[in-house]
Amino acid sequence: MIVAGIVGAGLVWGWLLVMFVDQRPNRVRTQPEAEAENSSSRLVRYLKTFMHKWQTERRPYLNLLAVALFTSWFAWLIYSFTGAALLIPFFIALIITFAIHLTWRQRLRQVRKSSA
Repeated sequence: MIVAGIVGAGLVWGWLLVMFVDQRPNRVRTQPEAEAENSSSRLVRYLKTFMHKWQTERRPYLNLLAVALFTSWFAWLIYSFTGAALLIPFFIALIITFAIHLTWRQRLRQVRKSSA
């Protein structure tokens, strides 16, 4: 029963990682702020510029860092509750789900481009 739960966690985790990593570039998550006013301090202008850049550009190194950090944390939780042996089915399920979901999303994009 525990192995099934670990495999299920790996399947869900791999699916969520694709949702996080496979983001399209130039996707704005919030409405862009109006340009910084001249009366704003230099720090406020810098922060507004940084936030706009962070929200509109693709950041593969940040995504990779976040994926590695959260996956390591999740694997540590599994290790601390169950032991090292059950990390193998977790990572196998994670890799399989990640590959299948990423391939499926890319095919959906290709179909959408060809039909448009």
